[in-house]
This record gives sequence, structure tokens and C-alpha cells, in this order.
Amino acid sequence: MKKSIKKVIALILCLAMVISVSAIGASATDRITDCDGKCEHYPSIIVHGLGQSNTWVVDDNGDFVLDDDGNKISSFPAYIQLEKVIAKILVPALLSLVFQKDIGLSEAAADVINLCFGINTCDENGQPSENVYTEKYPYPVSECEDFEQEEIFSHVPFNLYETEQPMDHMYYFTYNSFDNHMDIVEELYEYIQMVKEQTGHDQVTLTPLSQGATLVSAMLDYKPEVMDELHKIIFVVPALDGSTIIGDVFNGRISFLNPDYVYNGFLGELGLMDKGTAALVETLLRILPDEVIMSVLESAVDTLVTDVMIRSTSMWALCPSGDYPTAAEKHLSDPSMAKIKEQTDRYYQAQLNADANILKAVDKGVQVFCFVEYDYAMINVGETWNTQNADFIIHTDSTSMGAHFANVGETLPEDYVQQNINCDDPTHNHISPDRVVDASVGLLPDTTFYFDNQRHDLTARNDVILKLALNLIESDNIQNVYSDPRFPQFNIARGSEKLVELVELAGTVDTSALSAEDAQELAAAVAEAERVIDSTIGVVGEVEATEERLTACLVKAGVLEAEEEPVSLDVFTKISPVIYEYFGSDGYSEIAILIAAKALKAVTDIVVKFI
Repeated sequence: MKKSIKKVIALILCLAMVISVSAIGASATDRITDCDGKCEHYPSIIVHGLGQSNTWVVDDNGDFVLDDDGNKISSFPAYIQLEKVIAKILVPALLSLVFQKDIGLSEAAADVINLCFGINTCDENGQPSENVYTEKYPYPVSECEDFEQEEIFSHVPFNLYETEQPMDHMYYFTYNSFDNHMDIVEELYEYIQMVKEQTGHDQVTLTPLSQGATLVSAMLDYKPEVMDELHKIIFVVPALDGSTIIGDVFNGRISFLNPDYVYNGFLGELGLMDKGTAALVETLLRILPDEVIMSVLESAVDTLVTDVMIRSTSMWALCPSGDYPTAAEKHLSDPSMAKIKEQTDRYYQAQLNADANILKAVDKGVQVFCFVEYDYAMINVGETWNTQNADFIIHTDSTSMGAHFANVGETLPEDYVQQNINCDDPTHNHISPDRVVDASVGLLPDTTFYFDNQRHDLTARNDVILKLALNLIESDNIQNVYSDPRFPQFNIARGSEKLVELVELAGTVDTSALSAEDAQELAAAVAEAERVIDSTIGVVGEVEATEERLTACLVKAGVLEAEEEPVSLDVFTKISPVIYEYFGSDGYSEIAILIAAKALKAVTDIVVKFI
């Protein structure tokens, strides 16, 4: 009996050892890195900005909906079914054109908005449509398929630059920008746990871009314990206090719902097309009376806001804290919106706590950096677009955590002195060389970098921003804005990707076929281009001048064709203002009636005079 008991015990111990070894083996298998958390590189997680992940339309069975060519259809920002759009809009548009009045066109516009953007509509609990599938990457970039890497680097082209950061320590967190904000925050927290498990590291570095900053800010408030799991946060043009675009839209302060604004240069200032094309569109819009155009725009905007945007808690997270109370009163007072308001109120509180939470993280040893772009006018869809400094998409008070700026195109007063609200070192100069920024007023003056005249949606083209971000990700060599003279606190907008392509093309030139003079000029142009590319100190116009010089050499060498002059529509920039000056926002039918009336009056006056 004793021997049997000993055998049973031995068998149990043996099984326990096997299970233990198996468990260790399974744990080791779960590790994707070889360092087991013992290397000097912290795993980094990019938390992308608005719409920077693949979201696909799926049917009720979860299968991808394909277009006529067999390709998956993206749901961001809309699911456009062209045939259905035409079917809804064609007849009302023709009738309205013929009779010069709104004959169902504004209702058709609302239907089209619902048809296209309905895929992104959330329910009264703030939960999104089940017919959208978001592509996820639950593994590092090194484990991604080629097409996945291509997608990631199309948004954040770190692959173009040398880095010591191992790709098995680089992650890309994806989410649907219209999804439930609280759910995404929870997913991000769980993603951090997964990355820690896969790499063996106890802490990670987060790099939130634009909208991604709303998730990190919320996570610091909802789950403050995550601060112990963070090594560094690198905020890149963060929407930490939303964007005044959303604040204006949610509060009904929309500039283009004024006909005088639409026909007086609005499209040209919008920045989405050249001024000639914008003036042509303005001219063509007059084919319908202005009240019809306004009715259509109002219907489309109202439908987009009330049926799509205000049900998305992620969109609410982009509403500035100063605009939230009135916007919530306007849109979320109905009892049917109670669940959504409960969630948006919670994020509003996180917004109010944002500065305190970031400082708590810093006190816990988390290194926090921030990149700010400024002196680029806000896109002019909201009425407050020209009242403060911005980067085209986000106002600088949001991205800089409260730094003080002169308005776009202006400078600080001559007698203005550094306020030093958040910097107590008298040797630090936080006034920008162009006297537009007082960085000492921002929350983190010693770890916030500024880029003049940089447009928000072109951030990925700024090689200096990407190089600085990689430096911060791969090591702790840069502790503040004074650590590395290659990366000063104040820099400028630039983009060198085209210059890099030109240098590569120059390498294919057979210089033996060139004259000595042309070969010498090509070599000099390439050397200058390489110097500019290697430099991280921006000089206004330098990249463009270098591109022009090298392009001329390559055209002369016969490896590049001279660009044809585009068809100019600049004549409309003269025509449209003249029409507005004489006829305001009237459509052509109204103008024709007005001209006819004036002509009739003139004829009548002449007749009366002779009678």
C-alpha cells in the first residue's frame, strides 16, 4: 500500500513537473522578442489619428462587402454606393434646376448623407454598427504581413529612416474613429497588457497621434494604474482638448451656412483645392438660387451632425471642453440620449483633469513629450476659425497644453515678456524666434517642440518630426528641448520625401554621357540635396529650392521630363469676385431676372421720357 501511495505521489509530482515545464514552454512561446524584457529598448505603441486604420464594410454574416472589382470596401469616412446616390439625387436635382427651386433636393441630400455615412452611425448606447470590421494588429510590426506593414507605414513612415528600435518592439494600435470611445480606451489598456506579455517588458512607450491623444488622456483618468506601466508618452499634434472645428459644428456655428460667405472666397480659403478651382466651383454653384444651395447644405449638415456625429462618443471626445456644456445641452438633453451623455460627461471630466493627470504621470517617472504645429490657419468651416492660432485641423491651445500664441500672421506685442507660468528657470528662453509662441505658458515647456507653419494633415511628410519621434522612441538620450542641438525647441515645416526620390533617381544617371559642366552641376546639386536631407534644422524655402535645382539637372540629363504647366483656372479668381460684387450671392436665374428688370426699367424710363 505504501509503495502504491509513493507511486501515486511520484506520478503526481511527475505530472506537476511536466505541466510546469509545459507552462514555461507555452509562456516562452508567447514571447515574440528574444530579449525577454531585458534589453534597453522599451516596446512602443503608436496610437494613430483620425481614420488611420482599415475599417471595412461587412454584411450581416460578417463577410466583407466587395466592389465590382472584388476589392473590400472601406467604411471610413463613408460607404459610398454611387448608383444609389445617383438614383436618390438625380431627379430632384434636375427638377430643382429646371424650376429653379428646391423640389425635393434638400431631402435627397439628407437621404444621401444617411446612405453614405449611415454605416458609421451608433445607437442610443453609443455602440457602433455591427457592419464595420476594424483590422487589428495584435503583434509587432516585425510579424505583420507586407500589406499590413505597407498600411502602417503609409500613415507613419518610420520605415524611411534608420532607427535602433527593433521592429519586434514596435506596435500599431488600431481602432474605428467612429467607435465607442470608452470601449476603445479599454481595448488600448488591454493592448498594453498584451504588448508587455509578448515582449517581457514591464513598461511601454505610447506615441499617440492627433485623435489618439483623446484615448491616452482618457486612459490616464479612467485607469490611473496604467501610469506605472508607461515609460514615455510622445504626444504628436495631440487633440488633448479636441478641435474647435467639432466645437463649432456641434454648437451650430458653421460658417458656410451663410450664402455671402460661400460666394466670397470660402472654398478658396478652405485649403482643399487651389483658388482657381475653388472660384470655378463658386461660379458653377450659381446655377441654382442661393436659397436652394443653402437649403441643401443645411439639410446635409443637420443630418450628418444629428444622425451620425452626435451618437459617436469618439466624435464627442474631439469637442473642446469649453464647448462641451452648450453642445451637450443642445444635442444630449433628450432622455433617449441619456446613455451617450453619461459617457460623454465622463470624458468631459477627463478633459478637465488632463493637465493634472499628465503631471501625475510625470511625478511617477513617465517622460512626457509633445510636438506642436502652429501658424497655419484653421480650416474655415467653423465661425471661430480665424480667432486663434492652429495647425489647420486643431487649435494650438489643445495641442500645446495651453501655451500662449499670437494669432496666425501676427506676432506677440513688442513689450511682451515671457510669462514663465510653467518654467521657473530664468535662463530658459521659451519665446519662439518668430515671436509667435510663448512656450513657458504651456504645461510642459521643457519637453514640448514646436514646428512653424506646419499643416496637421501633412505631419507624416515632415522628416524632422519623424526623426525626432524615432529618437525619443529608441532611447532616452533626449531628455528635454536642450538635449540635442539637432532638434531645437522651435523648428519649421518641411517635407523631404520628394528630394529623397530625386537623389535616388540621380544615382541612375550615366554621367559619362553628360558634358563636364552638366556632370559637375549634377554632382553639386546631389551633394546639396544630401546635406539638406541630413539636416534637421529647417530653413524656409530650402527644400523647395534644392528640389528645383536637382530637378533641372535631371531634366537636362534626360531621366526626368519637365512638368507641363497645369491648365490655369485663375481667370475664375477674377470672375467670381466681380459677380459677387455686383450680384451678391444670387443664382444666375435671379441675376437674369434682376438684369431683365433693370433693362425693362431703363426702356420704360426712355419711353416715358419721349411720351
